[in-house]
Order: sequence, then C-alpha cells, then structure tokens
Amino acid sequence: MRPASRPGSVGASAGQTLARVGRWLGPAVFLVFLAAAAPAGVSAEAWIVLGLTLLMATWWITEAAPIPVTALLPVAVLPVLGVVPIAEATAPYANPLIFLFVGGFSVALAVQRWNLHRRVALAILHLSGNRLDRLVGGFMLATAGLSMWVSNTATAALMLPIALSVLALVESDPQARGTGSRPAVALLLGIAFAANIGGMATLIGSPPNALTAAFLNERYGLEIGFVQWLAMGLPVSAALLAFTWWSLTHWVFPVHRIGLEGLDELLAGQRAELGGWSSAERRVAVIFVLVALAWLFRPLLNEWLPVELTDAGIAVLGAAVLFVVPSGRTEQRYLLAWENTRDLPWGVLVLVGGGLSLGAAIEGSGLAGLAAQSLQGAVDLPLWLLVFGVIVLTMGLSHVTSNTATAATLLPLVAALALQVQAAPLLLAIPVALAASAAFMLPVATPPNAIVFGSDRLAVLDMVRGGALPSLVSVLVLVIVAMTWVGVIFGAG
Repeated sequence: MRPASRPGSVGASAGQTLARVGRWLGPAVFLVFLAAAAPAGVSAEAWIVLGLTLLMATWWITEAAPIPVTALLPVAVLPVLGVVPIAEATAPYANPLIFLFVGGFSVALAVQRWNLHRRVALAILHLSGNRLDRLVGGFMLATAGLSMWVSNTATAALMLPIALSVLALVESDPQARGTGSRPAVALLLGIAFAANIGGMATLIGSPPNALTAAFLNERYGLEIGFVQWLAMGLPVSAALLAFTWWSLTHWVFPVHRIGLEGLDELLAGQRAELGGWSSAERRVAVIFVLVALAWLFRPLLNEWLPVELTDAGIAVLGAAVLFVVPSGRTEQRYLLAWENTRDLPWGVLVLVGGGLSLGAAIEGSGLAGLAAQSLQGAVDLPLWLLVFGVIVLTMGLSHVTSNTATAATLLPLVAALALQVQAAPLLLAIPVALAASAAFMLPVATPPNAIVFGSDRLAVLDMVRGGALPSLVSVLVLVIVAMTWVGVIFGAG
C-alpha cells in the first residue's frame, strides 16, 4: 500500500491548489486583454479571441471549472463582446458529427445496459490460453476491441474487476509468485493502455477523433467518413497494441514464461454468472452489427438507395430503434429507456462543440492567420519535423489535461501552421487526434490510467516505466502514418 500515492491524498491536494490558481489566473489574463488595446496589425476581435483562448486553456489545464462548463464560454463571451452573433457562436454545438457521437454512444450504452460487452470480453479471454503473456494479450485485445465502440472509461471499469479476480488466482499460484515479474502490473497497465489505443481506431472511439473530423469538415470542407477513419486508425491501433503487449510482457515486466492453472475454471464461473444469451442481448447484438455494417458499406448503400445516408444519420437511426424495440425482459420494457441516457457523456458532446466554436472564432477573427505569420520560420523546416513537434507537444499536454481539451486548443493552430507551410491541414490535424490518445505515462493522463491506478496495485513509476516505450514508438508510428498513410487514405499531399 502507498498512501501518499493514492488518488485523493497528495495528488488531490495538489490538484485543488492548481485549480484555485487557475480559477483566478484565467480571468485575470482575460481582463488584461480586455483592458489593453490590441497591438498594431491585430484586430480587436482577434485580440479578444486570443484572451478567451488563454482563459479557456488555463481553465482546461488546471480544471478550475468542470471541463464542459469551460467549453460553453464561447456562447457567453463571443456574442456579448461583439465578436460573432449568437447563432454563429452556437452553431458548432450542433455539428453533424456530434450527433454521430450521440447515436454511437447510445448504441454503446445499450451494449453496456444488457452486459453484452462483458460476454464478449469473457469469450475473448477464454481463447487466450493459460500462459500469462497470452492472458495479458487476451485482456488487451478485448479491451481495445470494446474501446473502439464503447467509452474507454467504461471499458476499463468493466475489465478491471475481471482482471482483479484473475490476479487473485495468479497470486495464489506459487510459480507466478516466485518469478518476481509482477504480473499484476503487466496486466493492469495492459488494460489501461489498450483502452487508450483501441479508441484511436474508429471515429467514435475517442472524442478527439470526432472533434478533429468535425473541425476539418466545418473549417475546410474536408469530409472524413467512418470507413476512412477506420482504414487509417485500425492499422495504427493494431501496431501499437501489438508492440505495447510485447514490451509489457516480454521486456519491462516479463511474464511470458509463466503458466497458470485454474484460469479456465475461473472464466467458466464468470460466464456461468451471466447465464445464457437473453433476448435483449440478442436484439442489441443484431442492431449493433447492423449499424456497424451500415457504416462500413455506406458508400455502396448510397449507390443503391434513392436517399443519401450519412454516418450521423445511421447512428441516430440505430439509437432510435433501440428505444422502440422491446427488450423481452421484465426489468425494462425496451432495449433503451430515456432514463438510461443519464449515463451518456453529455459533457463530452459539449466539450466537442466548445472546441469547434472556439476554433471557428480563432479562424474567423483572423487570429489563426496571425499565428501562422508568427510561425514564418517554420516554412523552412521539413514537414516531418513539424509533424514530430506537433505529436510530441500533443502527447505532452495530454499527460496533464483532458485529451479532448488539448485537441480543441491545438487544432486551429496546427491547421494554420499547415497552411503556412503549404500542406493540407489534415496532415497536422490528424496526428493531434491520434497523439492525444497516446498518453501512457501518468495516472492523470487518461481515465483508464486513473482507473487502474486506483486499484492500488501499482505505483506511478510503474506506469512511467511501462508507458515509456509505447510512448516513444507511438511518436515514430504516428510520424510515419502522417507522412504516408494519411495522404493515401484522404488524398492529401
């Protein structure tokens, strides 16, 4: 036990102090911008937007206010100060990709409501075998697969109790205890890192993905579909998942020579608790598969059908069906009830909208152009070096603040930088989205990291050791993907 390292003690106290500082620092900076005249060559609107950007960035980083509350500041501030009309400030909060998130989250909520995700996870673990490295791989594969569709926070929270029950079996095995390889650390870190990595693969897997797609569509008319993102993100996710598994189980915390007896019986007992497939599980599974297939084959369906399907429309239609299809169970009449939607991450939706609204103001006020001019020296740098710098900056910020807030702050700036060096904006914007999910080394970096750290089975140094190699490899992989694969998938050059 490490009382000083536990969430809620020293870490919480430091966080409260930081929040108090940010609560006063952010408004103070903004008031300075309001009181001071704009410098020569800077419009009054751009000056105000810069002050608002610094206020929001300060509050996001220090969490001086709830992150979604900070994301609503453009609605309150921009119209009052005459930067944009209220309709223009609020329009980004209804971006079509936000409704893709609403529908996707609703489908995932039904999967969770009827325990379908737990059944899938146990089925994958059943196939992993009795060797500990394969067991860790099974956990990571199940976690990453679920995180492509279900919130990474919910996925990590689901997998942790299963992992702890398996660890009780591991710790009772003399062979595992005597190796000094710390299998608990390898398994728990594998779950946290896989939850982050799995979210990279799909457009709905992580909020920065949807935010980036929405930003590129709204500001530059670049449409990124579900299949396009999957074709780009899935290979990245698979490569990072495979390397992370190897580094955890064969290098940092070697468990690859340890066998384990009794695992089949343990997993069989957990499957027995679930019982047979219920009618609700079957119906949710059918709807989930139909929605996924509709996303995958949307271009083909649009050729056959007299109507135009969109990813957001498919998601919302799938969610609507869940509210009208009977569950066949007595505890709830339909597969989804409105009361279930309390568990939807509404704050994430507001945060995405706030990031888009701020980004639109940065572009529309001319601030992005001024930022690009200030980066004139970057024109002479190789594009791969700019991509590298953007990735490292994003990963660094994501370790200390919300990855979605990081993406919202950086996207307008990196897009302006891309235009300054005469590159397509998505060549720098997409690395921001992916790098925002590659925060492996600190408990505060992502919710899955915090969840497994809260189990009291590992120390901060364990997470730093386990996450260092995946972080380094992530930088390399994302630079290569940005310079090659992104151009192939999205036609950018």
